[in-house]
Amino acid sequence: MIDYLRNGFYPLLITTIISSTAKADWTANINNTGYYTSDVALFSVTRRLSLKDDPTQPVVDRPKQGADFVYEPDAKIKWSGTNSLGKISWSAKAGGYVFVDQTKFSHSVFETQVSQTFSTKTKIHLRYNFIPDLYLGQNTYIDGNSETYDQDEIVTTNYWSIQVDQPLNNNLTASLYGRYGLRNYNAPFQYRNTQFWTLGPRLDWAINDKTQLLVGYHYELGNAASEKSVNAHDNVSYTSNYTSAELTIQLLERLSTVFIIDYEKNNFTSNNINDLEYGASEDVYQGEIACLYKLHPSATVKLGWQYGDRKLTSDDQNIVINNVWLSLISSF
Repeated sequence: MIDYLRNGFYPLLITTIISSTAKADWTANINNTGYYTSDVALFSVTRRLSLKDDPTQPVVDRPKQGADFVYEPDAKIKWSGTNSLGKISWSAKAGGYVFVDQTKFSHSVFETQVSQTFSTKTKIHLRYNFIPDLYLGQNTYIDGNSETYDQDEIVTTNYWSIQVDQPLNNNLTASLYGRYGLRNYNAPFQYRNTQFWTLGPRLDWAINDKTQLLVGYHYELGNAASEKSVNAHDNVSYTSNYTSAELTIQLLERLSTVFIIDYEKNNFTSNNINDLEYGASEDVYQGEIACLYKLHPSATVKLGWQYGDRKLTSDDQNIVINNVWLSLISSF
């Protein structure tokens, strides 16, 4: 499967770009964001719980690892042109999170995407995301002699996605999203290596010229079953149901606000009664509000707050996180 994606995705990207005409435009965006988070262990997984990101980033086994300030630099370049099929664009994005005190949690994020619009107004997006060496914190490893050790747990994620957009009328666009990915863990947690498949619909509705609503649903299957996971009693295979609603309202000519509500239900699917999460499930509730003020056609300030609440059935308490941030978004 992974060879098929590698061998199919990149040749299509290169062929599509080469076939485009010489008439093209380049743009760039640079974002600088400062955060305060109440829990460094949950910060990354909370920020990625989004239709536009990676909502099933791995479960953190040891939350409540302290507060910190986080800096997020982000840069994106985009090329737009036309070819024999219609409009085409390609973009590349690089960013990351830099933790001020708990620097082990610092990590980078990379993304590239090609989009093709056809004469029927159908639009196809092909995207590749790479998140290397994401530190999840300390976790307990049980060796073959049932001895326990605390070790750093680190995961690298690769995923490939496709999204097809089809306008239904001038105000309504329906989309179908699918992806395949790999999460590879460091030793000694390699028995947690996971393949995952995601599928789900989305609906983007321009209610009027000042109000827009995006809703979506993802179903995901994650498979981590292996002989090593059986021996470790730690099969983290799962199914996930995720839904989200995002409402954007333009309040004034330069001022707009965004409201986002997310809910995710994760069910661990191991049949081994000795597994740590046998029969367990997790409920995640999350809300976000942000205000954007346009200082200039090429500069926007964003102020936001995010609240998350997680409950694992194998745990006695809810885990809560708060993130606040201030961003400066520049375009060229």
